[in-house]
Amino acid sequence: MQFIVEYPMENKEEKFSAKRFLKGLLREIIVPVALALIVIQYVIQAFQIPSGSMEDTLHTGDFLLGLKFTYGSPIPFSNQKFPGYAYPAKGDVVIFRYPGEPEYPDGNPTRYTHLFNALMFGNLYWDHEPKAGQPHLVHYADGPKDYIKRCVATSGDTVAVHKGRLYINGVLQDTLPGRGKYTATARTFSPRDERDAFVVPSVGDTFTVADMPLEKLWWLRSLVAQENPDESVELEISLWKDSVEINNYDFENFRIPVENDRGLALNELFRRNRMVLQQRLTQGDTISGVMSFAYFKELSRIGYLPMIDPNIQGGFTRPVSYMAFEGSLLRDLEGNVALLNQAEEDSAGTVEMVEVDAPQDGAATVEGVAGDTLDAPAKSKFEIRRRLLLGGKPLETYVVKTPQFFMMGDNRDNSADSRYWGFVSLRNIRAKAFVIYFSFENDDEAFALKNPFTWWRLPFRIRWGRLGKIIHMID
Repeated sequence: MQFIVEYPMENKEEKFSAKRFLKGLLREIIVPVALALIVIQYVIQAFQIPSGSMEDTLHTGDFLLGLKFTYGSPIPFSNQKFPGYAYPAKGDVVIFRYPGEPEYPDGNPTRYTHLFNALMFGNLYWDHEPKAGQPHLVHYADGPKDYIKRCVATSGDTVAVHKGRLYINGVLQDTLPGRGKYTATARTFSPRDERDAFVVPSVGDTFTVADMPLEKLWWLRSLVAQENPDESVELEISLWKDSVEINNYDFENFRIPVENDRGLALNELFRRNRMVLQQRLTQGDTISGVMSFAYFKELSRIGYLPMIDPNIQGGFTRPVSYMAFEGSLLRDLEGNVALLNQAEEDSAGTVEMVEVDAPQDGAATVEGVAGDTLDAPAKSKFEIRRRLLLGGKPLETYVVKTPQFFMMGDNRDNSADSRYWGFVSLRNIRAKAFVIYFSFENDDEAFALKNPFTWWRLPFRIRWGRLGKIIHMID
């Protein structure tokens, strides 16, 4: 019996199968990417520590994983969140969207549509009304920024800061959480060191705009903007003297304390007065010069300072970037207006009287001696009037919609936090900081990814002892 054995030809080419190709694409790329996006959207996300405000609990160069579902994951294509299973509690290390910058370019949610978050490459928006020569695509590379701080107070708590120390409900918090620290050698009256007692707002609390000092009204503006992300929010202020509006008024001797949060106004003062410093300034010093009320009026209206020319043309995208305007400057403005009124009052002081010649036309004689006084003439009065606008409509009162939180950095004397810009709304909360998955020390920039000759430094720059640390267990 004869058997015939057939062997497959090794060089036989398989026919292309679109079905097999699509299955492979689905299995190897689409499904893993989709699962990763779902996890990033709803469960966990990576964040990087960009500054030293949380030292020595967290270091610059720490890379964290944050749990998004704890406080509520975002609902896609909306400004809403799914309910979380907890609210931030005192002591939690929280990642949140910084409330001091616009969420939309130019703070205009009607003109721009958010397309997507490109993670480390920033956010992309579609401009429905670009100017001539400008593209529709807008690249918001560095914002809105994510901040990380520790929650120190929640709705209903009374907060105060004296000599840099925090008081909650009247009790001194004399032990810093984590590995926090104080570094300042002197104390001033900056927000870092002094804050009179106030209550963190609760849902249902009502604020009356006319009753609030300007700095706290600035905090309310931020709160309203966080709770109403699809509406424009503006604070309009105007200067009046004797019931006449004088918004172009120039202060001849505007006084500004030298503090970290006064950088914008200090730079404007130097520029306006062409000042050249002859001596070193330290925090707590005060400088003065000519300043325009219009400068404060415009910055308080938009709430931030554009760092890139908004009229730039050309290119595939239009880049935008912003710097926050701190409400402490409005406290300085109110203080300088009070000084104007004090000066007006002082200049309308006593009037010296002496005997006068015989009156003419039968008028009564005015008699007196040196030292006699008459009532001072009516003094001029400067005042700042204000309007808070939501969607272009003025608000007389505002009712809080969501829980509010007060955040501070563990590095108490080197942290831009709620002491400067107010409360963080639940809606702006992004995640609860969970674990350090990587840590890299490169403050001196000795390692550069673009320079292969520095790559040998990489293993020596990793903080191996910090990898895998659970954040709430760092003490």
